[in-house]
Amino acid sequence: MPRIRLFVYGSLRRGAENHHELAGAVFRGVVKTMPSYGIARLGAYPALVSGSTSVAGELYEVEEADLPALDAFEGPGYRRALVRLDGGGDAEAYFLAEATLA
Repeated sequence: MPRIRLFVYGSLRRGAENHHELAGAVFRGVVKTMPSYGIARLGAYPALVSGSTSVAGELYEVEEADLPALDAFEGPGYRRALVRLDGGGDAEAYFLAEATLA
């Protein structure tokens, strides 16, 4: 089964209230983004946005088949896109959906 790299920075992290949504994912380590991002608040939860700082988080390998369920869990306020990681490489991450800003 194909796997993708997923960067998480909020309630999906280890020890956070929604980490169970990553059941079956493989933890690959603590990482941070390149200094091109920031965090906004979408209600009680953080949302990744473009900016000028690094964002700390965790890197996982997730089966592609699990992405529709994660997308549904994140909901319409988030969209999945590539994020550049410090030290090289990239991963998918959940960003604030542009429509949410309107």
